[in-house]
Amino acid sequence: MTIKYTKHVYDKLKLPEIIKLKIKLEDIAQVLENPTHVDKSIMPHQTVGDLSSTLSLSVIWKIKDGIMKVITFYPAKKGRYESKILRRR
Repeated sequence: MTIKYTKHVYDKLKLPEIIKLKIKLEDIAQVLENPTHVDKSIMPHQTVGDLSSTLSLSVIWKIKDGIMKVITFYPAKKGRYESKILRRR
C-alpha cells in the first residue's frame, strides 16, 4: 500500500527533539508495517511500535482511496500509548 505523509509530519521531522531521537520516515513506515499494537476503533487510526528499548512510536493515520495517509506521530516512553489502546478494547 502506498504511504503518503502530511506536511505536518515533514515539519515535525525537522524539530530538534525529533532530530535528537533520530526518527526518520523509514521508522514511521516500519511501525506501520510491524506494529506492536493497532487501534482501528477510533478515526483516525493509531498504530504503536518499538522505536528503541525504552521508547515507542505512535503513528496516527487513515486510509482514503486506497492510500495510507500518515497525519502525525508521537515518540513516548514504552507503555504510554500501548496501555491506552488496550483500555479501549
